Amino acid sequence: MSTFVYAADLHGNREAYDRLFAQECDAVVLGGDLLPYPLKTGGDLISVQRKFAEEYLAPKLASKPCYWIPGNDDWEAVLPLLDTKGTLLHGRVAPFLDGLAIAGYACVPVTPSGMKDFDRYDFEGWVPQNEPRRCLFSSLGGVREVHLAKVRERASIETDLDRLATLSDPARTAYVFHSPPFATTLDRLHGGLTPIGSRAVRKFIDRRQPPLTLHGHVHESPGVERLGRTVCVNPGDSMARLRAVRVDLVTLAVTPLP
Repeated sequence: MSTFVYAADLHGNREAYDRLFAQECDAVVLGGDLLPYPLKTGGDLISVQRKFAEEYLAPKLASKPCYWIPGNDDWEAVLPLLDTKGTLLHGRVAPFLDGLAIAGYACVPVTPSGMKDFDRYDFEGWVPQNEPRRCLFSSLGGVREVHLAKVRERASIETDLDRLATLSDPARTAYVFHSPPFATTLDRLHGGLTPIGSRAVRKFIDRRQPPLTLHGHVHESPGVERLGRTVCVNPGDSMARLRAVRVDLVTLAVTPLP
């Protein structure tokens, strides 16, 4: 019987990381927004995230079996420091526990914030509810401002997920999606009034019916929901304190860590 622990949206909280990696388990899975997000923008934030990744997170990811994706608050330019530490899953599939595969996808529907490395249009014809005032892409050379049209030129979430489904058998794959599925208990902002999840992620789950999907992004909506045969999990954020779950792969029982 294999179990793993899962958390998302740690945003650089070292105490939460230390507690999570100290758990007895067969693996640690991380669902994005791993790096610090202080109230800074552009190059300052890249420097902060790069320092955290190099000095703290890289050795932590390498300390035990770990599978992870970035999130929309993580600069893509920082990822080369972490790529060989643990198993990066964004757009990829890897062998997992108990004969399952595990795959991941970091992108979310376009948000109002400026960071756009992992923002995407949800599907063909979709438009963001609130257009961002700035759009910023990162590279090894720093941060550059682009027009929203540059984000639109990238493949949609729906297109990317269709490709991801071809890399393994969805019926034998656990998926780590930073965005929760649309119109569930896992994607509600501000007291449950505003769903902001991905319709493409919801369509993928409804159509493919994987056994397990793991989410984050929406801090206010921790919980577990079943969509058909699929168990969907959002542990909530761990910015102030660790909020994580233990998952039993035999029964798919999900238990919050104390």
